[in-house]
Amino acid sequence: MKKTKKLLSVILALAMLFTLAQQSFAATEEDWVKVWESNNADAGIIMFVGSNESERNFSWYSSSEGENSVIISNNEDLSSPEVFKGTQFDSVEGSVVNKVTVTGLKENTTYYYKCVSPNFESKVYSFKTDGGAEFSAMYVTDVHITAIDDANENSLSDTSYRFHETVKDALKNNKNISLLLSAGDQATEGLESEYRAFTASDEMKSLSIATAMGNHDRKGAAYKDFKNVPNEDTEALIRSYNGTDYWFTKGEALFLVMDSNSGNAMAHADFVERAIKANPDVKWKIMMFHHDLYSGRIEHRESENNLLRTIWGPIADEFGIDLVLLGHSHYYTVTDVLYKNERVEELKSEMVDPKGTIYMVSCSLGRPRDDEDLGLNEQWVGFDYLTDVATYFTLDFKEGSVTVNSYELGKKSPIQTFTITKTTNDGGHEDPGFFTSVKDGVVRFLGAVYTIFNNFNSYDDLKEHGYDVELSDFFG
Repeated sequence: MKKTKKLLSVILALAMLFTLAQQSFAATEEDWVKVWESNNADAGIIMFVGSNESERNFSWYSSSEGENSVIISNNEDLSSPEVFKGTQFDSVEGSVVNKVTVTGLKENTTYYYKCVSPNFESKVYSFKTDGGAEFSAMYVTDVHITAIDDANENSLSDTSYRFHETVKDALKNNKNISLLLSAGDQATEGLESEYRAFTASDEMKSLSIATAMGNHDRKGAAYKDFKNVPNEDTEALIRSYNGTDYWFTKGEALFLVMDSNSGNAMAHADFVERAIKANPDVKWKIMMFHHDLYSGRIEHRESENNLLRTIWGPIADEFGIDLVLLGHSHYYTVTDVLYKNERVEELKSEMVDPKGTIYMVSCSLGRPRDDEDLGLNEQWVGFDYLTDVATYFTLDFKEGSVTVNSYELGKKSPIQTFTITKTTNDGGHEDPGFFTSVKDGVVRFLGAVYTIFNNFNSYDDLKEHGYDVELSDFFG
């Protein structure tokens, strides 16, 4: 009898746990439906980075033209606000795009804001500015919000929910994250609906965002409308329709966000040189672009990777780039310290003044790959991790050091951790001179020529898909 009672108690307890688990899962799904419906109405509000911590750039869509503004205050009820007015234009898909720049923000301060345009007023959101050298960033790639999926009519909501869960998970592991870095392919088809869905999570509204343009973002013309980024290169005579390189600073770091769809290495190198001259006192130089260079796991892409290494490696060497954040391959890899395409130092948990650059790929948030039978460029890669689970990195900056952690979605313990310390702004980087070789100069010139022909192809592709583009959009 006692054994029977014990067995019944165990069964009852398991049943209760199962019921609670079901309720919890249902509540999560139900909560997301509310968020999804609410924030789709919120018109894709996103807070992009400003030129520095004193600025933020806002973007959202609306259905009507007229005056728009961001209302911002130190008070939750938006009392004693400042009002920043912006610009409007028609998007390629027929909406009205609103863009507003907020300036004069103070360090270590909490702000509340809402976005207002004709027939639209958002909820009140908040964010906190950082101060000094310390801040934390989250880095993801290949989010792949997907609007068109014959196998799943809810793919837009589902892929947005996956992104929401990842951001929420990162903030649970590191509450100090204030910056989100996304290394391209935010969207799958480059559609406005996908960029709206990219912004749907409320957690996104507290973070400043920096996105690179991926090859999928380049499929359509909506990315150009979606982004509102600072210091975009206006001097490049050959550029992508959807945009080009831009930079911003935060703490002791200069972030260089590059368009790797463009092979115009002459323009890329010139842009990096100008950005560094404008910020001579930074300690960290972080570059982000979409295409992978070193993982080598996709054999048919290796010829493309070799060309990309020829373009981007010398730029990283010439300007002493510390970290390069990549995507595209969907495989998690971190290289050893590389210089002139050679391993100069092994990747270790603690490194002081490394003499080159570390290149990282954060798997793919939306479509991770874990094919074990594919090859690997072992001469360059210091650490790799095969997984079919979404991964993300966090970068914790302190005075003179940055600690990099990586996580699988839902896990508290990191996959990998390493710390770089620099004792001077240059660290261990050498000065390679004007060009690292005559070959690099030739490659940069040929890259510009190639990009001209590639831009004509992009122009034809966009025209065929019904976009109203002009050749002048590709050439400055």
